[in-house]
Amino acid sequence: MKCWSCMGDVPNGAVRCPHCEAEVEAEPTTDEIETVRSALAGLEPEMIGELHDAFEKSESGEDFVNRIMIGDCPACGSSSTGDCENDPDIDDVCVARCLSCGQLWCPDCGELFKNALSTKHDCPAWDDMDLDDSEFLDDR
Repeated sequence: MKCWSCMGDVPNGAVRCPHCEAEVEAEPTTDEIETVRSALAGLEPEMIGELHDAFEKSESGEDFVNRIMIGDCPACGSSSTGDCENDPDIDDVCVARCLSCGQLWCPDCGELFKNALSTKHDCPAWDDMDLDDSEFLDDR
């Protein structure tokens, strides 16, 4: 079996990849593969090129998602960034952090935060979304 994150060999029955520690996931279903193909077919060629470039520069599946969802640091330009989902003080996937300079920001609207205490905000990028706030924004 191959790890979907790093493509390393994973022993049968493993819960985590021994190489990158990603959770072991089953192969995508035929429906999931077709959904991705349909989504890619609707993209402009330059967007597909950007996705391909991000994929080529990524060391793992998690790194690829990070490049797409978080991007480079708006303060110093570093690509060494991530979300704050596992940060014990912030615990928010909607807050990005630069691992080089420490800058915090909203990856959706780009608002920069001074520190971990200032990360809760009403993101204007979500204004046009038709979401049930109680389901998605409980802690905001």
